[in-house]
Amino acid sequence: MHFYQLLNFSTLGDNRGSLVALESNKQIPFEIKRTYYIFGTKQGVSRGFHAHKNLSQVLICVSGSCQILLDDGNTKDEIVLNSPNQGLLIKNLIWREMHNFSTDCVLLVLASDYYNESDYIRDYNEFIYHVNQPFIHHLADVQSKNIGQKTRIWQYAIVLKNAEIGENCNICAHTLIENDVNIGNNVTIKSGVFIWDGIYIEDDVFIGPNVSFTNDKYPRSKQYPEKFLKTHIQKGVSIGANATILPNITIGRNAMVGAGAVVTKNVPDNAIVVGNPAYIKGYIK
Repeated sequence: MHFYQLLNFSTLGDNRGSLVALESNKQIPFEIKRTYYIFGTKQGVSRGFHAHKNLSQVLICVSGSCQILLDDGNTKDEIVLNSPNQGLLIKNLIWREMHNFSTDCVLLVLASDYYNESDYIRDYNEFIYHVNQPFIHHLADVQSKNIGQKTRIWQYAIVLKNAEIGENCNICAHTLIENDVNIGNNVTIKSGVFIWDGIYIEDDVFIGPNVSFTNDKYPRSKQYPEKFLKTHIQKGVSIGANATILPNITIGRNAMVGAGAVVTKNVPDNAIVVGNPAYIKGYIK
């Protein structure tokens, strides 16, 4: 599973017995700042029931066994730990529960930071809230509050305050989204794309790197139309790298625009268009 990782440690030793060596940033993929272990857990007792906002941990069952339930907010999985040469890496924002401790279980926990109660999320509903929050890179300039759950906005992206962006979108680095813009759910916008006022993008659209949108057929410096022309990109459209989309057109559902195409008029549903000016090469079946 992508939200956890099982780490297999090399076992050293000879006829005297075995040894496992663990070092920060080597066998353990972070600097170890806190170590503790859980033992003597009574039968029928479960532990955990929390997530961490930032902390990562590695769990190692150095004796006995226990069962770990992990939940990333969408998928749950259960792992049995029963070997001293295997660790379970759990990163931040993963809900964890520990069940079925054997009577001889000793569970070693290596943590990436010191104890901080404010880092704990102990309520499951609060955990789901945190998991679903949009991710906004600290180097992005996002003025809009209308950003959907699970959307990711990367460094050097600029989003003006009236823009609306749906859920589970990926807005890559070096992009600009102006005010009169509406972007649906599950949209991917690659780097070098500027979404000007009057551009409306429906769900499940892919916009490749350096695609150029326009909203004024006859632009002049410091001269502005009363209203910018509208462009509609309908559901499921894919637009290849470096394509140019002239204003006041509609690209129909599931259409595909080839890389470098210059689109000057409406594109029907399911059409494949290429060239300058773009022409219909075929249809998606």
